Amino acid sequence: MTTIRNIMFFLLILKSLIIQSASKPLVEQKSVMNYKNAPIKKFDLNHIYIENLWKKIFFPKKKSLSGRKISHKKNIIITNIETEELRSRINNLNQKSQIKILKYNTIIHASVESYLRMGKYIGKILSLSDYYFPMFEEKLETYHLPKELKYIAIVESNLNSTITSKAGAQGIWQFMSETGKIYHLDINHIYDERNDPVKSTEAACRYFKHLYNKMGNWELVLAAYNAGPGTIEKIIQRHKEKKDFWSLWEFLPKETKNYIPKFIAINYVMNYYKEHNIPSYSRFHLKYKETGLVSIKEKVSLRSLSSALNVSYQDLKFLNPQYLVDIIPIGEKFFLRLPRIKISLFKEREREGFFQKRKINF
Repeated sequence: MTTIRNIMFFLLILKSLIIQSASKPLVEQKSVMNYKNAPIKKFDLNHIYIENLWKKIFFPKKKSLSGRKISHKKNIIITNIETEELRSRINNLNQKSQIKILKYNTIIHASVESYLRMGKYIGKILSLSDYYFPMFEEKLETYHLPKELKYIAIVESNLNSTITSKAGAQGIWQFMSETGKIYHLDINHIYDERNDPVKSTEAACRYFKHLYNKMGNWELVLAAYNAGPGTIEKIIQRHKEKKDFWSLWEFLPKETKNYIPKFIAINYVMNYYKEHNIPSYSRFHLKYKETGLVSIKEKVSLRSLSSALNVSYQDLKFLNPQYLVDIIPIGEKFFLRLPRIKISLFKEREREGFFQKRKINF
């Protein structure tokens, strides 16, 4: 009898809850129903790793069987910094800087700590920079440009040579197709030279020179690189009494407002990552100066080349990100970047007719 009474009592409670729910105002019910269908805001390219960051914040690691949190004190990333210490370090960087735009304010501080919270991912960027930065610095020096401009590539693409923005910008330096063509970056169904790290870096250098000749101010050059020179020139014309980025800050597009803070923040993080215990992953196994270009006398498949040279397919794709297809045809414009130690083997395989025997067809 007791069991039956308990069941009856439970059913009465359940019925009461159902009636109470049904009696809610229509507006309240509608908001509950529409909640799951609310549009999900897309992330900006420079924040594609924020979702993972949120997971770490809101879903921390599970406790161990003993009930204590697993702790590795040596690996704890320091994600914040005192005002005076950050101010001092940024001033120190600015004294060594060629562009002298590294300064401290609360916006910069927030941007620095935002990057620090993505510390483990910064470790991967550090590893990739080991390959890209020597080449960037070489090209910037050739064009007599400040070497700090190499950090723009991190702000733009996180050193991802094949990334595409929602607006259609492409490659490490995020060229739109129109601007790319102005700077002689060819685009067709076989290759996109905006993805070529070397050619796009040379185009970026020429574009930086052009912008500096127009703007005469490195802060405004970077703002123009982000928003377009036309947009920045219109803002300057409307506010002629204001001549620098921070005095124009409130009138700039939202993304451009954050652009120079990000640039200064990534300057800081890439120079002071050790002080924040950011892990430095094993250095990237490919070195730019240990690679070279070879012309193609026979059309070649990257997959067959991988087996012929005993080089991983992933490495070949990394070294030749401009190619949109696996099979590279013969032509004046078609070159392959290979590890130098494999170039003689490539030429030997070519003389043997190795690639011709593979009967590669488009």
